[in-house]
Amino acid sequence: MDFIKSSPLRHALLRNGHAWFSVFLAVNLINLPNFIAALVPVFSWAILKFWLLGLALILLPCVFGVRVRRMLWLASPLILLVPATLLSLYALLSLPSTFLLLALIESNQAELAVFQAYIIYAVAGTLLLAACYVWTVHKRVPADLRLGPWGRTVVLAALLLPPAGDLLQGGPSACMAQLRVSFMNTFPYSTFRCAHEAFDIRSRVHDRKDLAEHLPIAQEPGFLDESPRQVHMLVIGESATKSCFGLYGYDRPTTPLLEKTPGLLSFRDVSCTATMTLMAVPAILTATPPGQVLEATRQASILSAYKRAGFRIYWLSAQKKHGTFDTLTSIFSAEADEAVFLGGKFDAAGKGAYRAAHDADLLPLVHDILHRNESKVLLVLHTIGSHGPYPARYPPESARFPADGKAVMNTMLRLLSGLETAPEDLQLVQNAYDNTICATDVLLDALIGELKQTQASSWLCYLSDHGENTSKSIFGKFMHGTVTPQVVEIPMLMWLSPSYAQAHPERVSSLEANRNTPFSASCTFHTLLDMGGLSCPDFKKEWSAASAHFTPGARIVCSTRGVIVDYDKQFPARREAARALPQQPAAATLQIATGGQPAAQTRP
Repeated sequence: MDFIKSSPLRHALLRNGHAWFSVFLAVNLINLPNFIAALVPVFSWAILKFWLLGLALILLPCVFGVRVRRMLWLASPLILLVPATLLSLYALLSLPSTFLLLALIESNQAELAVFQAYIIYAVAGTLLLAACYVWTVHKRVPADLRLGPWGRTVVLAALLLPPAGDLLQGGPSACMAQLRVSFMNTFPYSTFRCAHEAFDIRSRVHDRKDLAEHLPIAQEPGFLDESPRQVHMLVIGESATKSCFGLYGYDRPTTPLLEKTPGLLSFRDVSCTATMTLMAVPAILTATPPGQVLEATRQASILSAYKRAGFRIYWLSAQKKHGTFDTLTSIFSAEADEAVFLGGKFDAAGKGAYRAAHDADLLPLVHDILHRNESKVLLVLHTIGSHGPYPARYPPESARFPADGKAVMNTMLRLLSGLETAPEDLQLVQNAYDNTICATDVLLDALIGELKQTQASSWLCYLSDHGENTSKSIFGKFMHGTVTPQVVEIPMLMWLSPSYAQAHPERVSSLEANRNTPFSASCTFHTLLDMGGLSCPDFKKEWSAASAHFTPGARIVCSTRGVIVDYDKQFPARREAARALPQQPAAATLQIATGGQPAAQTRP
């Protein structure tokens, strides 16, 4: 105690107590977004470290001799960004993202009118905070104030101790990955980084509009005039795990309509390309390897290939153009002749919080397009599927399993907060999730019905971008982002019209033969081009499930931190189990070719 009373630290604090309190106040006016982010939507000790990092970064130059007051003046422009960042936390529950900034960049004057109230609040808040900051620095912080030995130690410890701990626990790769996460979640670095990415992505979007015109494409003669009409459809699901589909042996009737659908193929062992949408979908639509998201924005896609082959392209999304979950995937909509986002960009109140339409609202759009009687059509539907919050994904009156929406949301919030959850509450959430799979069952059945009415040579391919941990998961219940079997193993279904099957029996035979073959969703690009008889420089015939020489590569999965995982090496028992699955009866091929009803329904 005598040491503490007589220590240099105590004397320094007493001598400059008011000055250091003013410094702390001024720095925290700039650092306010990092503190508020730790409270939204619930308090998190893990995120509070970003607040500490923000403090240390502002004062870091003072460690090397820069006077504190001079550093505060140099940092003063950052105060102008604080109110707008706080409004993002209010509206989106997150710091400004790349895609929020991109949406603002692309908005015209009429669209920006919905933000009028927020703009007024931001301007008023900026003036108030700037006045407080200038007064504090000018009046309360001495011009000659410098960090002493203790101050330098505290700042350096705040910067170096967390990465040192990551280095000891996970090695250099884990340390670097965590550093990237820390900086990308810390204001103001995150805002500047996201702004740079927004402008970069905007340029890539404009580049994609011309991509199809210069793409060298070839089509097999047998596909050029195979039918007076060709109508194909790719449906991208969201957060749907294979284990909750009745088609794959789930003990609940979640897919009764699909189980009765003639001409439907279910692929048993397909892995996602990544555990989150913005990394998974680009690797589905292009030939780019998993994890190389920005590279995918400059590569040919399924849309550009079919457009070059003379198809009219439609992109129909139940999500936002630059929303919380659509993000990079909407870049590919630039290649479509028509693109519709039922979620819009922002709602009438100017809020960007996710409020999407139900997937079933896409059906009238599909119906109208198909009744235009265009000869060659490719529709890409991006659904919201089974992404949380689950009760928002289906009309309450269509629920097959009891799930009170308010109770489900409360339980999901408890799970997010790491609180203990009762088994009966987990069952309610599981019921709500299973209801979303039922809604997907209804949607796909209706889409197949629309295609049947066209009497065209057509196919429909459905796969989910990634799965979701359910109540049976040991950790991360009702979340994704983790490399677990429920997140990685996804449903993939394909329906072929009788006209298509009769014109291309070799494709049908290959698809049937490859139903049990373990492969990655990264084969989708090659498979769907092959289904149209198309080829381009990025196309690999051996990576097409419609090829008799299908030899897929390693099933690579990219985690949310960008770590590349060989799924079969991490979970070897999963592949052995898949190999043991029984083959589909040969009669199924005849059923596809004729469109007849199956003699008996059996689960795969």
